[in-house]
Amino acid sequence: MRQVVCITREPGGLVALALSEAGAEPALARVPLHEVSEREAPGRSLLLAAWEALARTRGATAETLTHVLRVLLGTVQGDDVAARALGHPWVEPPPAPFRRTAAHPRGYRGTIHQPPKRRQPEALDIRLHLLHRRDVQALLETLRPCVTEAVSRMLSQGFSAERLPRMAAALASSARADVALAYHHGFTEARGAEVPAAFTRLGVLLTGGPEGSFVRLLALRGRLSIDTQPPVFAAVARLLLHRGPGAGLPWLEVAARLPPESHVPLLTALLEPGTAGADASAYDLDIEPFIAREHLWRVQYLQGLAAGYTREYLMSGFRLLAAWNLGSHSWLAWPRRSGFVPEACLSRLGAWLDAEGIGSYSVPRLWTLCGELPGFGERLASLPWDALSPAAVHELVELLRTLWDSQVERKVRLRWWSVARRVLPLLSRQLLRTPASHQARCIHMVYAAVAFDAPPWSVPDLRVTTVLAFSERVCKPPFQELDRLSFALEPLLRHAEPEIHRRLQAIPERSLLRFEHCCARHTQAGLVGEGMALLAPHDVGLVLDALERFPDVLGRTARLLGTLRRPVGRALLAGFARHPLVREDPFALPPERMVALLGQHCTEGVESPLPRKARLALEEGGTLSSGQLERSLRVASEGLPRLRLQLLARMAVDSLRGAMPADAREPRVLHALQMATLINENRRPLRRLLSRYFAGEHDFVLRHPRSREWFQRHPRVDAERWLTGPVLRREVPGVGLVTLALEQDVLEALRLGTLVGSCLGLNAVCDYSAASVVLDVNKRVLYARDARGQVLARQLLAISRDDQLVPFSVYPERTPQALQSLFLEYDLAFAEALGLPLSDGPVYPKVESVLSESFWHDGSWDLGGPRED
Repeated sequence: MRQVVCITREPGGLVALALSEAGAEPALARVPLHEVSEREAPGRSLLLAAWEALARTRGATAETLTHVLRVLLGTVQGDDVAARALGHPWVEPPPAPFRRTAAHPRGYRGTIHQPPKRRQPEALDIRLHLLHRRDVQALLETLRPCVTEAVSRMLSQGFSAERLPRMAAALASSARADVALAYHHGFTEARGAEVPAAFTRLGVLLTGGPEGSFVRLLALRGRLSIDTQPPVFAAVARLLLHRGPGAGLPWLEVAARLPPESHVPLLTALLEPGTAGADASAYDLDIEPFIAREHLWRVQYLQGLAAGYTREYLMSGFRLLAAWNLGSHSWLAWPRRSGFVPEACLSRLGAWLDAEGIGSYSVPRLWTLCGELPGFGERLASLPWDALSPAAVHELVELLRTLWDSQVERKVRLRWWSVARRVLPLLSRQLLRTPASHQARCIHMVYAAVAFDAPPWSVPDLRVTTVLAFSERVCKPPFQELDRLSFALEPLLRHAEPEIHRRLQAIPERSLLRFEHCCARHTQAGLVGEGMALLAPHDVGLVLDALERFPDVLGRTARLLGTLRRPVGRALLAGFARHPLVREDPFALPPERMVALLGQHCTEGVESPLPRKARLALEEGGTLSSGQLERSLRVASEGLPRLRLQLLARMAVDSLRGAMPADAREPRVLHALQMATLINENRRPLRRLLSRYFAGEHDFVLRHPRSREWFQRHPRVDAERWLTGPVLRREVPGVGLVTLALEQDVLEALRLGTLVGSCLGLNAVCDYSAASVVLDVNKRVLYARDARGQVLARQLLAISRDDQLVPFSVYPERTPQALQSLFLEYDLAFAEALGLPLSDGPVYPKVESVLSESFWHDGSWDLGGPRED
């Protein structure tokens, strides 16, 4: 709905000046009054009727003055027009009355005498005489004799009995007071007649406000440039419309104390949601330098005033936002109340994180928590920030951020805080004993234990003490600086039995190091963690036994188990539990039965733990002394966890292989089987490709009809050259002889991400794209190998839809510049051999999917700048 500011008197009639809802330019729309509804402009019908009546006035009567006053009180002067020279007929003297004589003392001359009729005024349109102040004053001067009767009529029509006398006094005054200002605001000063019409339009919005509202607004005229700056006028009008004069005028007085460039931003921000309760008297001018550059921050400050936060608390928040140099995308989340803020501490935190390139976007939540949680600010200041590495600072900030969740009730957050208050002092003391290189890992372990659950901070004390004690063991050299071990051991750290925690603490350091080696990459750690999440609840004793004696076997088995889908893994473990070597201890059986079981099942990667001499003797029917047999069985029992894990690993490989005749003992084959199980996109076409490959059909992709169609659509691409590619050999300083060649084996090409640790690797975020590379004939993998055949780096090459050779970035990211230059040399030579232009990034030329369903396009390589070491 339009918001009518005022109604103006124009040569063409009455016009409503209305503000649009969006406040777009032009701010004021001019709408003929007859097109405005009564709801938008109350009294509009009576006003139009009075305006029409003034088109047919007959003489200086009380009725004429009543219509004139209704129009003057309900409208304001429109755009300036020239004053008119008045010559109203009714100002001329009326005909002289009949004179009385001695013969006719009553002026009566007999019944047959017909005196001349008095001349009646003509019907005149006097509306044009209401368009200029001087014309209005002249018109009212002629109507003064009718004031008393006109006021009486207006009183009966519902006009205010308190205000009508003020209007009458203005009419009787010789000071040329404005009757509308006198009636609405009690302003009877002569200068009211000199106020520009553009300003008096705002006076309409002050109707019904406190006495003296117009005077207060008039005092702000010059400082706000209300009638000379249209944007300011629109902002003032909108504020008065929404807030009314009682609340709006104090804010206009605040705006007048600000620099001119802040006038409109402040008045606009006051109309944003959540600012209605802000008190103008609480506005602190010292906040202006901090919020002037960001409109969102100004709005937030006003919202904070409306919510009743203290001056100190609000000032600290916006000083910190400015100090952290954060943009408008950062904001303050409001707590329930104000609180103590360790401003110097938070300022240093933001500076540290920003200097390290980590970013300080999480730190504003700590300001929020200072008000939300009792004692949080004091605890925050007591943490040993100066003793932490930048990475540890970031991890600790992220840990503390989990205490804020606007979606949960405050009493829940207070429960979280009661746990955190017990944990943080323990963690602080632990960090002071931890080397700086491993502090981030220590905090991350605590984060995973206490804050990763939903809901967070709802953990038993046993888990907290176990994680802190365990972190003291592994958060130091020679363990890795990054925490990947705790995710793999999470099922043990979260176990409810104290005995499990005790045994975990007693695991030898060498065993933990060997197990951590199985989690060297985050993708491997993810698979190990998934496998442990299945295996530990199934048989926690087996896991602990293996972690103590055979950690590498446990890691490999858990990685295989984690490759399977959860339902498949659970079904596999159910079958594993029924296996004869698992259902009972084989070394407690009679020797003959034991030997038969071991001989039947210890094949294809499952090693018998029975010592060789004892095994041969028992298999050949020989005899062993009781001492020899006892020692052999004791050794075999110690190796029982390895036997069972190897058995489980074989079952997992069989599940991965399915009906495909694949020899999973080859690493590249096992990798392909795992990839075909893990990926979601491209999964079906990859399994079809592998099934044909293992059946001996190695050219399945090349012979596929869609591949042949692709070559037909791209006749410029020579198929043999594209598929074979050149071979480039160079001596690279510090590396030796390096060979660059396109990979011809499908399974080896599928490892392009796993070999270099990129996002196309096994269990990585874009692993599906590795399948696309081997499925689509328009994509090739270029490997750089050393003299021993080991992969040093790789590059993905593709042919775009418009026949460009698209080179993607070289991986790993820290490939030496000399080796990157060698890749660039190969790309240029290959493009020349193909007769195709080489795409120079960073651009995204369209690369089609042929047999695959999807492909991750990260842009072509910027040939002008290979990555530095």
